[in-house]
Amino acid sequence: NEARMLHRRRAHEDGAWVRAAAAAYADKSAARAAKASAA
Repeated sequence: NEARMLHRRRAHEDGAWVRAAAAAYADKSAARAAKASAA
């Protein structure tokens, strides 16, 4: 069980950059959509 928890924690840390990139992409695409609808 300890090994499983360690693996889960490591996978979560490895996935952090993916979540950060997804959040940045969502912000950017939302801003682009708002700009396009305003124009």
